[in-house]
Amino acid sequence: MSATPLSVAFHIGAHKTATTHLQRALRTAADQLAGQGVQYYGPDTLRLPGRSLQSLFGLKHQAPDGIVKRPAAEQLARLRKDGHRLVFSEENFIGALNTPNGGKMKRRYKVADTRLTGLSAALGQNIDVHLAVRRPTAFVNSAYCQLLLGGRVQPFKSYIKTHGVGTVDWVDLISRLRATHGVGTVTVWRYEDYATLFPHIIAGLVGQDAAASVTPPRRRVNRGLSAAAVAQVLEQAGDLAGQNSARAARKTLAVEDGHAPFDGFTQKDHAMGDADYARQIAQIAQMDGVTLLRPDLL
Repeated sequence: MSATPLSVAFHIGAHKTATTHLQRALRTAADQLAGQGVQYYGPDTLRLPGRSLQSLFGLKHQAPDGIVKRPAAEQLARLRKDGHRLVFSEENFIGALNTPNGGKMKRRYKVADTRLTGLSAALGQNIDVHLAVRRPTAFVNSAYCQLLLGGRVQPFKSYIKTHGVGTVDWVDLISRLRATHGVGTVTVWRYEDYATLFPHIIAGLVGQDAAASVTPPRRRVNRGLSAAAVAQVLEQAGDLAGQNSARAARKTLAVEDGHAPFDGFTQKDHAMGDADYARQIAQIAQMDGVTLLRPDLL
């Protein structure tokens, strides 16, 4: 194993902030990164049975049948190989996008801090956290579409009663992360700035020397639903023949074919949400120990 000190970077999401696009870029460059001492692990490996970070490092009480539980130090060595930096990307680690049982969500990612503390303790070192935030109304729109794509169909008005804009409190999440034992640095960017900031985001994750190996995929991935697609899904709700109708509707009534994206909010709703978002970003920018990546500071 390398005698070079190990550092750990964890891109924790949030959901619906171009996480899949970023993960695809890192996965495509994984071999080149490994050659430079950077080992990347994303959902393609961390969502396999027994391969989640919780399972690998004993953060769950029981491993799946047939999975050998190794000591944390041995597991870390296997992931590190001969590298000097580990990069994880897995938005599900900090919690679900929507409540599993459809209940009311009071706080987004309420387990993020405790899970990171547990992982840091298992690794035996601090974890540098990286995450994106997003305009609240757009985040909720996208989360609702993801609910439909997962087969849980309900009207938007019902959804926002339990998952409304008021649950999107990035200041709460980031202040909790900053205060979490085992978290080192915290780097934040706005989803709206992702394309412009991509090289800087990557450099923060893999290091400046290795960053040139990572290029952004040309195509957008995980496109949301159009308004027409959502209307069709709701119309077919309860029809057994319409199972997975959201995924089919995303193809036949695609945004990229000119159909308007789904938007459950009024212009007034957006204006109020954007004003709150601006206040949140201003607060985040002032937090000690938090780096807010901004295009105007490049």
